[in-house]
Amino acid sequence: MSEAGLDAAARSLRAWLNGQRFTDIPRAEATEFFTTSIRGWAETLGYHCELEAPLPPHALRPDRRGYLDVRLRHRSGKGRGISMEIDRGDKQLSLDKLAQAAELGDLCLWLRWGRRPVRLSVPPTVRVIRAHVLRRSTPAGPDRYSLEPDSCG
Repeated sequence: MSEAGLDAAARSLRAWLNGQRFTDIPRAEATEFFTTSIRGWAETLGYHCELEAPLPPHALRPDRRGYLDVRLRHRSGKGRGISMEIDRGDKQLSLDKLAQAAELGDLCLWLRWGRRPVRLSVPPTVRVIRAHVLRRSTPAGPDRYSLEPDSCG
C-alpha cells in the first residue's frame, strides 16, 4: 500500500472537512452531514461515491462480510478505490472492515466524530480523521451536535 497516497487522501479530506460546519443538529443528521460532505469532496476530485457498498469476501477470510459506509472509485477507472467508515464512537467492526478493504487494495479512511479519544488500535493501513464535534444535552429531547470550521485533525 502506498503510504503517500493514503496520507494524501487523509490530508485532502481533513482540509475539506475543516471548511465545513453545522450547528445544533441531532446525531442522525450529523452522520448524514458527514456522508453528504464526503460525497461533495469526492465529486470535486472526480470520484463516484457509493453508499453502503458491499465489501467483497476476501479469499483468505470468506467469513468476513459487511458493508462500507462509503466507497469511492475514480470516474476514469484508474487509481485505487477509497473505502471509508463514519462513526461517532469506537467500533472495532469498522476497523476490521477497513483492514479487509486495505488488504483488497483500497485506501482506507475512518472518519471518527465526537469528543472522546480513539481507544482502539488502528491498523497502519487506515488513517483516522478526527472531527471534534461538540455535544449539547437538552432537557426535552435528544442531544444536539455542532461542528465548527477547522475542527478536524
